[in-house]
Amino acid sequence: METNSRRFRAILVSLLFFSLSLNMGSGLAEVEEIENIGPNIEIFDMVIGDTWVFNTELDVASLIDPTDETWFGTVIENPLIGQTTRTVLGIETMEYKSKNYSVYEIKQEGNYEGIGTFPAPVLGLITGTMLVDYSATVWIRISDHATLREVTDIHIDLQHIAGVELLLDTVITREFDTDAEYFDFPTLWGETWTQTYIQNESWDGNSGYFTPPGNEKLKEMAYGYNNHSTPPVDWNGCEKSSYVQQTNSEGEITEYRWYCPSIRGNVAEWDEDIILGVPAYLELISFTPGETSTSQIELEFDPLFESNNVTLNSPIIFNLTILLENGSSLENEIVKVNYLGEYTNWTLNGTNSATINISSNISKDSTTTLYDWASHGIVIQLSNHDVFTAFTITLNSSSIAEGIALRSESLELMSNWVDGSFELITIFGEQTRW
Repeated sequence: METNSRRFRAILVSLLFFSLSLNMGSGLAEVEEIENIGPNIEIFDMVIGDTWVFNTELDVASLIDPTDETWFGTVIENPLIGQTTRTVLGIETMEYKSKNYSVYEIKQEGNYEGIGTFPAPVLGLITGTMLVDYSATVWIRISDHATLREVTDIHIDLQHIAGVELLLDTVITREFDTDAEYFDFPTLWGETWTQTYIQNESWDGNSGYFTPPGNEKLKEMAYGYNNHSTPPVDWNGCEKSSYVQQTNSEGEITEYRWYCPSIRGNVAEWDEDIILGVPAYLELISFTPGETSTSQIELEFDPLFESNNVTLNSPIIFNLTILLENGSSLENEIVKVNYLGEYTNWTLNGTNSATINISSNISKDSTTTLYDWASHGIVIQLSNHDVFTAFTITLNSSSIAEGIALRSESLELMSNWVDGSFELITIFGEQTRW
């Protein structure tokens, strides 16, 4: 009888989540109907030294509030123009929410300028050239490319006939209470998914004409991938790219990206808030690949292992072999495996191999989707070498539903339903994250 009761609860919760999933895409903006079917987007490894340069437009005019006396008379007719360089500096270990993760350290730098008219003490309205110096370091988790932290140094001057007026000179730090995961790897064709997190933003320096925003900003985002088409940039190997779109709870587009595997990144992108709430549009003009290591990691799984259908707490077993171009031995070298915020060490044998055996665990990631309620990346690193790779497993959704149903508080979900898909998702996150 107890077994039947458990099954009933599992089925009931599954139906509730299915109903929730039907509402997830309702806030997405419409995208062009594409007849062809695009590829799934799998987790990919960036290479240390990878460098992308983008032509960039900053829509600074959208910042101006005509009702704010600070900006009285301000006019910025055209976007600021410049270039942004993005480089993978290296990989490191980062502590985040009391866990340790392998992350990419990525540097972004840009210089932009454009004409603007601003109020100034004594002088009244002055027209000049806005000069923006931008530098940011972003830490992105290797296992799922989720942003964990971002620190930006930004300086804005207005250069005019009477001299230079400082508009802003500050360091802005963004912390995320939940990993900000743009791609839900593996990103499936036709998939929509959702995420809710708090973005904490702090300023240190001279804010000049700008008013720092509130420290905490609730982000409720929906994502959709159903467009594999020609991007607005003519780039060899990117004639067809995967278009992924982010919207807020009002259904407004807040970010989009054309991802292209041949450049290990985006060939074009738009973000409504690159910094200061300024929208930015970027188009690729050059890509310089980093130097690929001569060491390669090969993984071999049991033929019966299904990476997209892993049951709760099941063992994940695979053999890995490190291949060196010169064929030298790595015997007794240590390989680190980073999974769910924890590291385990494994020793290579005389054939540069090791058998890895870890548990899938029951931890759930921060994105919610009908297709995979809990997908996770596993990172493998050769210690003392810049050699690493990542792959993704997906926990079986039926097992997730049963696990939720067996928790004593699970049925309280039914009494907490409210109108609106994002409110449901927030409750989902609060009530069912293990």
